Amino acid sequence: MCTSVSITASNGQVFWGRTMDLNVGVFEEDAGLPAEIINIPAQVTIKSNLHSWTSKYAVMGIGSAQNFNIFDGINSAGLAGDLQVLLESTHASERQLQKRGLTPLLGEEVVTFILSNFQSVAEIKKHISKYGLLHHPYQRGHIRSQFSGHYLFIDSTNDSVVLEPTDQGAFRIYDSVGVMTNSPEYYWHLTNLRNYVNLSSHNPHKKKTVYNNRLALSPIATGTGYGMLGLPGDYTSPSRFVRAAILANNLDPFPATLGINQLFSVLKSVTVPQGIQHGLRNSQVSDHSRYWVGYDLSARRLYVQPCLGLAVNTCRLDLQQTHITRRQIQVSNQVLELN
Repeated sequence: MCTSVSITASNGQVFWGRTMDLNVGVFEEDAGLPAEIINIPAQVTIKSNLHSWTSKYAVMGIGSAQNFNIFDGINSAGLAGDLQVLLESTHASERQLQKRGLTPLLGEEVVTFILSNFQSVAEIKKHISKYGLLHHPYQRGHIRSQFSGHYLFIDSTNDSVVLEPTDQGAFRIYDSVGVMTNSPEYYWHLTNLRNYVNLSSHNPHKKKTVYNNRLALSPIATGTGYGMLGLPGDYTSPSRFVRAAILANNLDPFPATLGINQLFSVLKSVTVPQGIQHGLRNSQVSDHSRYWVGYDLSARRLYVQPCLGLAVNTCRLDLQQTHITRRQIQVSNQVLELN
C-alpha cells in the first residue's frame, strides 16, 4: 500500500513524492523496519548482499537503517524514484538470468542501484534491459521472504518511467503518467484510468437535462466539487491511482514556491489513516501511511513528515560529502504557538 505522484509548477519545475504505507513500524522505538535518511556521495563503495558497486552519482533518500536499501530518493543529477509492492513481480535463478545475458539485481536494492548509476529516465530506458531480478529471499531477523516490487523514476525534465519485473525477472517498461500505486500491473491501471475521463475540476452546467416528457433534472446547485462526482474515495490501489492522477492533473497553475504545499495536498488524499486497513480480522496491526515525503527535483531537497508527528523534516543533498552519512528523522508535534 503506497502511492507516488508528481506535479509541475508554472515554470516547469518538478515536484514528486510518495506515501509509505506499511504494516510494520518505521520510526517507532520498536520499529520493525527502522528507517532514516541516507546520504551516499559519488565514488564510494555501496555494499550489497550480492555484488558491491561504486556510485557514479551522489544519492539522498529514506532507506533502511540496517543497510543501503533506499525506499525513495534523489540523486545529484535530479533523478528521483521509489519502490512499491507489486505482487505480480517475478524473479529468476542466477543460471536463468545468465542464459538470457542479464546481470542480476536484488529487488530491494534496485532504487539504490539506479539512482547511484544513472542520471536520467532516458538512460534508464536505454540500459535496464541488461538487468533482471535474482531469486534471493530477503532476510530480516527470523523472517525470510522474497521482495515483490516495482519501481517509478522521474527526472527534472518530467520524463518518467515505471519498471515492472514481470518477465521472469526481466523488466517491462511503461511510460509513466506521473503516478504509481501497487498491484495490479501498470497497464491495468492505465486502462482503468480511462473510466474516469469525464471527471472535471469544474462544476457541471446548471441547465436542465431533459430525458423525456416526464423527467427533466437540474444539477444540484449548492456545494462544490460536483465535477469530480464519482471519483473513487476508498484506499484500494486502483482507487488511489485514479484519485492521485485526477487530482494532480487538475490543480490550478502554481508557482514553484508552493510546489511542496501543492504536492502534499494531493498526497493527503491518498494517506491511509491508522486502523483503516487490517489484513486479518483479529489482527491488531494496521497497514497505514508511516510517512509521506516530497522531493524538489531542482533543489535536490526532501521534505518528510512521519505519521507520528506534525513537524516536517527537510534536508538537501550535500555534494561536498566524501563518506556515507545517516540522519535520524525527528518525530515531533512542535507547532507554532501564536501569543
